[in-house]
Amino acid sequence: MDITERQKWIVDKLNRNGNVRISKISEELGISRETIRKDIYSLNQRGLVNAVRGGAVLPTSVKETKYDKRKKMNVAEKKEIANMALHFIQDGFSIFLDYGTTNYEVAEAIKKANFKDLTVVTNSTNVLKSLEYQKGIQIIFLGGNLRQSEGAVSGPLTINNISNIYCDIGFFGVGGITLKTGITNHYIAQVDVSKKMMDHCRIKIVLADHTKFELTALYKTTDVQNVDIVITDHLITEEVAQQMRLADISFIDNAE
Repeated sequence: MDITERQKWIVDKLNRNGNVRISKISEELGISRETIRKDIYSLNQRGLVNAVRGGAVLPTSVKETKYDKRKKMNVAEKKEIANMALHFIQDGFSIFLDYGTTNYEVAEAIKKANFKDLTVVTNSTNVLKSLEYQKGIQIIFLGGNLRQSEGAVSGPLTINNISNIYCDIGFFGVGGITLKTGITNHYIAQVDVSKKMMDHCRIKIVLADHTKFELTALYKTTDVQNVDIVITDHLITEEVAQQMRLADISFIDNAE
């Protein structure tokens, strides 16, 4: 088991149990306590765990809520972001919309925009339902194991279906975003889908309302520098906006 596999094992166990002990991990994996201690320190530095004496606990900075509840939160800001996202879409484009609630608002905005010959690839049943009867749009639903609480599919079938699909633009949601930790989200299976689709999109755009900044979710998708554009709303603080502009990306907001 290499360091990446070992740290993923630690995070997965922490996600299941809520806490882990260095002594217990050392015993289960047959690896020295000092090595496990260094792993936890590394994960703590990346914001994926909170190191405590003798082990680690889940980060308290951000917790996931159910999809329907999140859908009702910061609606005006998500619509604002969605309308800005439309400026990057052209007739004839192929785009990917992932499962987040902001991408649902992008789908709703697309319905009003009258695009022609647009192809939408998605792993979200909510995006699918939003656009399924829309003229001028071809929908490719990736299929896979359905997480009903999120209306999102993932797993080996989803990943395999992505293999021969390439898009002009991918729009990706986040659970948290910081320059230090990067772009993070809550479900490892969905993160795997996002990672794969990022490799298959010519332009990668992250959609994050102002509440997602300086937060860290459990699983890392990628570094901020690995995406092309980050779009947020006008409520972003100037301090955070200035920090994000230090990254080698286009950072877009409506703040005055």
